Amino acid sequence: MRGGVGRCRWLAGGVAALFALAAIAVSLAWQRIFDSVLASQLALVPGSRSYVSWEAPAVPLRFDIYLFNWTNADHFPEETPHVEQLGPYSFREERRHVNVTVNPETDSLSYRTFRSYSFDPEASNGTLEDNVTTLNPIASAAIYKARESGYIQQKTLGMGLAMFGQQMAVSKPARELMFEGYDDLMLEFAKTLPDSATGGAPKIDRFGWFYQRNNSIDSDGFMEVTLGSRGGSLPGQILNWNTEENLPYYSGQCAELAGSVGEFLPRDLTPSSRLTMFMADLCRTLHLRYSGSGELQGLQYHTYEVNRDVFDAGSKENECFCNGACAWGGVMNVSACRYGAPSFITLPHFLYADEELRELVTGLQPDEEKHSFYFSVEPKLGIPLDVAARFQLNIYMEPTPNIALYENVPRLLFPVLWVEQRVTIDDTVLAELRFVRAVLDWGAIFSAGVALVLAAIVALTTCTNICLKKPKYLPPADLLFERPKDEAEMKLNPM
Repeated sequence: MRGGVGRCRWLAGGVAALFALAAIAVSLAWQRIFDSVLASQLALVPGSRSYVSWEAPAVPLRFDIYLFNWTNADHFPEETPHVEQLGPYSFREERRHVNVTVNPETDSLSYRTFRSYSFDPEASNGTLEDNVTTLNPIASAAIYKARESGYIQQKTLGMGLAMFGQQMAVSKPARELMFEGYDDLMLEFAKTLPDSATGGAPKIDRFGWFYQRNNSIDSDGFMEVTLGSRGGSLPGQILNWNTEENLPYYSGQCAELAGSVGEFLPRDLTPSSRLTMFMADLCRTLHLRYSGSGELQGLQYHTYEVNRDVFDAGSKENECFCNGACAWGGVMNVSACRYGAPSFITLPHFLYADEELRELVTGLQPDEEKHSFYFSVEPKLGIPLDVAARFQLNIYMEPTPNIALYENVPRLLFPVLWVEQRVTIDDTVLAELRFVRAVLDWGAIFSAGVALVLAAIVALTTCTNICLKKPKYLPPADLLFERPKDEAEMKLNPM
């Protein structure tokens, strides 16, 4: 019985020792184990939690538009243009990824994005009927495309603009300038021209800055991204855009198609990291730089933003984006991917751009808190906690002597609108992220603690079986070694 108890103790000690060794191994490999499990959960595999939330995001999305009203258009070009910001005109956005095709052999997934927008009057500062005066975008585009044409072509265009009643400015309701669009005789005429004369621009019957983008699957184009199901790969990293592996509008490193498309970001970010993203609206890859750190409800984050260097035309990194006019810092020329229209992108209110731009157009008040473009990301998990995607659309103009409408205009960037897409993570998801981060931070320590407890059990078990084990009974030494008396001796010596 006593031997059976000892064997049980030895067995218990052995099992505890095995568990202790396993706990030590888990503790030492915890980071690798955690990364493997997290990668499997984030992979864009159909049916996974990550895929379901990606396919139809449950996070409320808002799209805010600010329009610039040109207050002294009647006195241009004698007076410096002055603009006043109107808005925001706030829209609820519904987004779904559709026409999804999974390509397991290339670990990729292709899709289009459906977007719909509905006006939210309660969140807006203004109505869709607000009258807005702005630079005439149709006339500006026609003149810009003809800037390098010969004398006869430019004179012919100038007469055509006069014949169709084109003016320097247009005044329209806000709804027409945004999604609804407005009629224009020049557009009807443009439909009769060959593609070579219009730069391949689609034939449209109305003009609006976001015309045909509502209830559409074409605004973002055709995307192919990584699934992230293979070891070491991240999901949601751009591979192809509109079947192109490089951007056809630029050359060199500016043609690079790389980075996240916004939903899945790299993990283990540091202040020296760059957040690389592809923005379809900007037709380019952006490299966001670290700008600071903070805390949101117990979660640490790093913030990466679009600073002056990202749009700095004077740097070698951005030189290949110029495509002609690159006179100011903090400005990006996107006319190449806008069918040759004079479209130039800056941060709102010319934030981080050359001071000269705010002298050529007055009424702008840049503010880092209101106008910066940033991603605040939990660095270990790569989860965005707060996102503010903001940029401003401007029209480039310059004097064109052979076209009367632009004969005496100054060379400037005219701001027409800026947009903001703000996403802040909700409290429920924050609570989940705090739990996941706690598992990452404390998992190794917990495993080490378990190993110590089990090691103590091993020590106690061994001590119980060896150190505290009672010896078997032995007679006293004097009795053990005394020679027994024979019968004759006992008779002679009875005592």
